[in-house]
Amino acid sequence: MSFCNLIDGMKKFATYSALFLICTFTNAQDQFTNTGNVQIFSGASVAFFGNFVNNGTFTDQGGVYFYGSASQIIAGSSPITFYNLQGNNALGVTMQRDIAVSNVLTLTAGPLILNGTTLTINNNASTAIARTTGYILSERTDNSSKIRWNIGANTSAHVFPFGTASGGYIPFTLTLTAGNVGNVTVSTFPTASNNTPFPSAPVAVTNLYRNGSDNSVNVVDRFWQIDKDGASGTATLRFDAAAAEVGTIIQLRAQRWNSSINAWDAPMAGQTSTATSATVSGVTTFSPWTLSGNNAPLPVELLSFSAETNDEGNVDLYWETSSERNNDYFAVQRSEDGVNFSEIGRVAGSGTSQTVNGYSYTDTDPLSGRSYYRLKQVDFDGMYKLSDILRVDMTGGIRLTAFPNPVKSDKFLLDFHARLESPTYISLHDRTGRIIYTGTAQAGVSNYEVNLKASPSSGVYLLRAVSKEVTLQKSVMIE
Repeated sequence: MSFCNLIDGMKKFATYSALFLICTFTNAQDQFTNTGNVQIFSGASVAFFGNFVNNGTFTDQGGVYFYGSASQIIAGSSPITFYNLQGNNALGVTMQRDIAVSNVLTLTAGPLILNGTTLTINNNASTAIARTTGYILSERTDNSSKIRWNIGANTSAHVFPFGTASGGYIPFTLTLTAGNVGNVTVSTFPTASNNTPFPSAPVAVTNLYRNGSDNSVNVVDRFWQIDKDGASGTATLRFDAAAAEVGTIIQLRAQRWNSSINAWDAPMAGQTSTATSATVSGVTTFSPWTLSGNNAPLPVELLSFSAETNDEGNVDLYWETSSERNNDYFAVQRSEDGVNFSEIGRVAGSGTSQTVNGYSYTDTDPLSGRSYYRLKQVDFDGMYKLSDILRVDMTGGIRLTAFPNPVKSDKFLLDFHARLESPTYISLHDRTGRIIYTGTAQAGVSNYEVNLKASPSSGVYLLRAVSKEVTLQKSVMIE
């Protein structure tokens, strides 16, 4: 291989046991194979018109450019880290091993074909990948062709410049809004019109069901896999697909596959879209994503679901839906162990709706200690879906309420607002301290009926409830 055109201001050129290159290779399509030591000094650059194979030690402090007139490869048995890397080959540069770029990757023209490898960008600046018309080709169904970008806490918009096999440009953009996402790894691939094959790694997507039936006609023909290794991170994501992959689908919405429930999460609220893209903000959980549309999101339409205790010791549940179809009702379910649930109430659904609807339910007889809640959404035809499970801790949930109060008869009810953990001694005292009633509420109950047998004199009485856990007292007016 000949060497010519030594660049101005070169620092060294020597051939010993180590080869130092500060020049341009001009023999088109020659393959350069390094079996010794190669170093490119700062301020220098090398252009390759053929393949680059590294089987030795390669140190780049300047830059490497690929300018072939035929397709080129980057290969070898030894690690390869480029300082600056430029692809300017309309026929493409194919990676046959993992590579890293420590400063800037420039995609001037043609594809950089990942080919089942990982491209790592170590520079967290959003300018670490620049392009003119070039792009990165992922397009592997097994999540093996990936871009790994060390974004960390950088809040600039980071564009992953993916393209299609036909040369269409379909960038994925991540803009961090809070936290530290560390390394973000992204891959993408197209599908057939029925959205197969589904993603299989690192988690498997098993369906595109909506209300129990296939919804592929309303789903864009592409999937994305997004992962991070940072301890935190909230981000805005923009997904772009090719026009042919979108087809006639409108009103695109991004949706995430939830492997813990083996179903698709509802589209997050506040999304925006174009004819071929969707942008979603407030994302904290990643994994497989796709785009749905035509106001027919994948199966679960819940926008939010929350459960919290109120000042009265009850549990308030709130939820919103983004859209509904044939929704008969929501069954509110509760569990002591998070496994075995029973229904405690129902809330009517809105039938078919394309607007946001809000719902609420109050559990006025919550369990003491820890309990779990979920929703069972039931269609008119009996098909149903289950929500995520929420946990509520009732710390100090035992309280005492008498009703009616004032008491107008010889019977009234005590409400403890949670199940008693042990037998509780009940007593009623007049103003002199004399006990006029005693009884015992058993463990496990949340209410108790007081039967005075004969109405006492009108006035104010002291009601006491004593167990090994609590001592409660309350004034009761008897009329």
